[in-house]
Amino acid sequence: MKRIRIKVNRCIGCKLCEIACAKEHSTSNDLVEAARESPRPLSRIRVERGIRILSEEERRAPFGESKMKLPAKSVYPLRCIHCPEPNCVDACITGGLRKDKDGTVVHDPEKCVGCWMCIMACPFGAIRQDVVNHIIVKCDLCPTREVPACVEACKTGAIELLEPKEASKTSTEQVVGEIG
Repeated sequence: MKRIRIKVNRCIGCKLCEIACAKEHSTSNDLVEAARESPRPLSRIRVERGIRILSEEERRAPFGESKMKLPAKSVYPLRCIHCPEPNCVDACITGGLRKDKDGTVVHDPEKCVGCWMCIMACPFGAIRQDVVNHIIVKCDLCPTREVPACVEACKTGAIELLEPKEASKTSTEQVVGEIG
């Protein structure tokens, strides 16, 4: 399976990954035409600012313990990491989310009823609402491309594609983000 690693210390917040993702998931697959589409295409990745939680265990840390905070002005790309044991799949009441045989968490928009249970279950906040179509959108690793659009667009190396051999040696925390 393709895996993407985010190197938090390299992200400058330019949002090129968001633009490339939205273009890739547009009807036209053209930047100028995508901006004119109605509704506008949604990016499956977004650049966030401030606190960054690297694992579900950190998120559940008791009150007062470190949540691995980054400085308030730091930025990082946030996207689905296709967890080994995805909470979103367990929370999906319709089977609209499933774990594929290669490890990818796949969304079927035909089965999605927009209940948002997967959004609440995701410990990373990586699933977004498409309120116009009343379904969710999440990273699909650009299945029609050799290299996902966000990886290709990132000029700083903050988003990189891992080879299957390297990905199998990498823990979920390392795939989510590396600091330092």
